[in-house]
Formats: sequence, structure tokens, C-alpha cells
Amino acid sequence: MIHGVLLLDKPKNISSNKALFFVKKILSPRKAGIVGILDPLASGMLPIVLNEGTKLAKYIENKDKDYLVIAKLGYKSTTGDAEGIITSTYMNVREKITEVSLNSILDNFVGEQEQVPPMYSGLKVNGIKLYKLARQGISIDRKPRMINVYSLNIISVNDDEITIKISCSKGTYIRTLIESIGDYLGVGAYTKELRRLKVGTFEEKNMITINDIIKNQDLILPIDDMIGDMDSILVTLDELKILRFGQPIHTKKYKNIDEIAIKNPNSNLVGIGKIIDNYIYPKRLMNFDE
Repeated sequence: MIHGVLLLDKPKNISSNKALFFVKKILSPRKAGIVGILDPLASGMLPIVLNEGTKLAKYIENKDKDYLVIAKLGYKSTTGDAEGIITSTYMNVREKITEVSLNSILDNFVGEQEQVPPMYSGLKVNGIKLYKLARQGISIDRKPRMINVYSLNIISVNDDEITIKISCSKGTYIRTLIESIGDYLGVGAYTKELRRLKVGTFEEKNMITINDIIKNQDLILPIDDMIGDMDSILVTLDELKILRFGQPIHTKKYKNIDEIAIKNPNSNLVGIGKIIDNYIYPKRLMNFDE
């Protein structure tokens, strides 16, 4: 049975859940889940955790992300992307902006800032996804959330379309960011195309397609890759048995650590623990026999 994370290169025009369905049909995992849903319009990195890898999903979920976006200037749409209905049109857009002015304006959107989630999103309020309300013409107040945009780099400017590479924190809505940039420019904007390039330390080169999975399942990343450079400690098989009963074991190596990777004598990841006063307590243990 395969345990770990599959970095699917999701194609455009299919939902993340549909992509997960295809993966499950090929691999038949006991458990599988998506970490960071992509809209149908978006393509790129869709992490899918498999079997015991589902226990470590949070270590991917909270990571920073990189995107490549094509922003269409001169228009506003109901959804903030190319799938929505155009609500506003602006004339002579290219004459009003230069690449120099764009760079200086983008600097205003770098750093920590509040962002109000869009109505067309999967965010739940009182158990109802916002996009379901939006489709009924209902708009409700949403609390702003703190995000961090680390960089905004212009890749190209082609008439009324700008390609931008964005590096940002978890929870950043790219469509909303592009709309805000368009409003600041005074010409409106929506997201024409969006591609996720990176999640945490997972690079674009690590992505695989559905066809790749069919040909070679060894391309799936092992469970150890999901925790990055977390400190680790080796335990004996007897000590591992004690941990599996929920009991702590003594260590001289560390005194207090909130999270530490627990590895067996073969240096294979078997769980996550915490150390309090030189005692290792189990937080999450893998069960590879199921």
C-alpha cells in the first residue's frame, strides 16, 4: 500500500474533487484527501495525501504557495475570474498604465494585509459554502483575514493582460488580490488564468500528471517528505511498542520540543511526538500494516 503525497498537476476545467476521483480510481487507496483545493479554472499543484499520509496533511496545508496568474485589465466580473459575467468595462486601459507604474503599484500589495474572502469561494459560513449563496444572488458580510504577500513579480505585459508571479501565505485569494490591484489602477481586473507552481518546499518539477501515475507509481513522494526539516529522534522497536500504547518514553537527547519526528531503527518515519522534560509523548503514529 502506498503512503505519502502525490503532487498532481491538475489540468484546467476539472474540479479538484474530480481529480481526486481519478487518482482514487487508479490507486485504490484506503484513505485519500486534497490539501488546498484549486478552482476548476486553475491548474497546477494539487497535493493529494494517501493512506497514512492523511495524518500529516496539516504540515502541507499551512505552507506558503507560489502562483502564476494572468490578469485581464479593463474588466470586472461577478466571480473575479473568466467564468463570471462581465459587470464593468473600461476603455483605453493600456494607455493609462506603463510597466513602470505597474511595478510601483504592485509594491503596495506586498506585505501583511487584511483580505476579505470573496463570495465565490468554498469558505463556509454557518455550515454553508459562500459560493452557494452567491449563486442565489445573496451576499453576506465576511470577516477580513490576515494574509501575507511576499512578492509580486511582473513576468510579461501583453496589451491588456499582465502575467504575474505571486508568492504568498496560506489563505490568500488570488482572484481578490487581482481585483484589488485592478481597482487601485482604476481600470478593473479579473483573473484570466491561474496556475499553482509551488506549495511549501514542493517544487513545480515534483508535479506529475494522471498519465504519469498510470505509468509509474514510484513518482509519489514518500511520507517523510511531508514534514520537511523537522527535528527527528530514533527509537527502538521496544520503545515504539510503548509509544503505541500511548505511554511516554525517556530520552536524554532533548528536553522540550513541541513537535518531533519519531523514526524507527531503519530511520523510517513512524509518527510525530512531543518532548516534555526529557519524555517523548506520542501525538500521531503511523500504522503501515492496515
